[in-house]
Amino acid sequence: MLSYQRRQLCLEGRSLKELADELGTPLFLMSESRLRANYNALARGLCHTGIKATVRYCAKTNNESAVLAMLAAWGSHVLVSHPVEAQLALRCGFAPEKIAYQRPVLLEEEVRVLLDAGIAFIHAHRLQDLPVIERVASELGKRVRISLRLRNDSLGFRLSPLRFLSYRLGFRESDLVAAAERLRDSRWMTLAAINFYWGTQRESIDSYRKLLRRAARVAANLQARLGVSLEEINLGGGIPSQSLRRIGLHTLARRLKDDAVPSDSPGALERFAYALSAEFHEGVRSAGLRPLPAMAVEPGRSIVGDAAILLTRVRAVQGKWAFLDASHNYLGESPFLFARRVLPVTDPGPGTRRYYHLSGSSLNSRDIIDVRRRLPVLVEGDLLALCDAGAYSISRAARYAGLSPALYLVLADGSLRMIRRAEKLLDLTCPMVMPGDGGRPLSE
Repeated sequence: MLSYQRRQLCLEGRSLKELADELGTPLFLMSESRLRANYNALARGLCHTGIKATVRYCAKTNNESAVLAMLAAWGSHVLVSHPVEAQLALRCGFAPEKIAYQRPVLLEEEVRVLLDAGIAFIHAHRLQDLPVIERVASELGKRVRISLRLRNDSLGFRLSPLRFLSYRLGFRESDLVAAAERLRDSRWMTLAAINFYWGTQRESIDSYRKLLRRAARVAANLQARLGVSLEEINLGGGIPSQSLRRIGLHTLARRLKDDAVPSDSPGALERFAYALSAEFHEGVRSAGLRPLPAMAVEPGRSIVGDAAILLTRVRAVQGKWAFLDASHNYLGESPFLFARRVLPVTDPGPGTRRYYHLSGSSLNSRDIIDVRRRLPVLVEGDLLALCDAGAYSISRAARYAGLSPALYLVLADGSLRMIRRAEKLLDLTCPMVMPGDGGRPLSE
């Protein structure tokens, strides 16, 4: 995707310097070929052991219509998180039967919108969600497939400074059995799956093992007690982007020396998916499940993360600080939690390097894009490529002290297609009801 050619960083053969000079900065650029390579690598790896596997892209990671349309054309399923996102998925080409829906609390009006559109696969997190679904399903005369969320209530998870936040979601094992009994007796609902979530950017297969074995054991218990054979066990998200690294105590020293360089290879993603498939195969077989359920995953970051970069220009250098025209508002991951590659657009070759802190373009004291990043000596006007910018960036971009930049898709032949224009005044004011104007948006 990215390579230096005659000392200039290029994306699919296009010079980033020329693109920055032509289009301005900051600027998001996304590679069609890397997006396709990531999806294909994941799909191939998951199916390698013969287990039937479903890739269900998590739309909230990046819900650009062009991204969704490409994934739909390549055969992906999709997970959506609110009714408008479901409508967007339908418009982008996803068949209703390839759309799953999740929400912490399900409301009748939302369920009605889904079923009216033909979307009938819903993740439930609470026992109280089931009568809500059943009322609407019986009213409309439509059957609904249900996936029950298995809560991660391990002691280590609950004591973790951040992971315990997800403890609020899902069923305890005893409650999940009660929910399965409720579904078995329903005319309008069917228990199709159980799912769990281990956390974002899980870089080790071992981290999935305990929850997967537990889910397989629960599935075997449901099969023995209730005669229920699940269609799938869903491992949720968390499959890592190969060009991003989580910062922990064991990696902090390397990060401070700026030598923890993430890899950049779809092959690594396929190997991870293959190992995950093997772990799943062993887990469901050892639990005695017959027939074997399919494996489902709901990745986002591993598909779209390293398919995009944020191109930014240095506007000033002051001591150890380099001030950029991009903002942390566009690239939400904390530099204290994750490490990504930062590449100079012009390769200076061997020579002096120094550590810089990279500041965003607003006055927010938290507008810090990176800290202690070792780079060639920077001067005003230099260009940097902030890698792994495709996940939880464009979809979460905030308008605090600035509007969102444009996004261009770079096709495999190097041609460009704008898939999101830069925001303007009208985008900021359109939802506002201005005083004395009868509710009309403020014109440009």
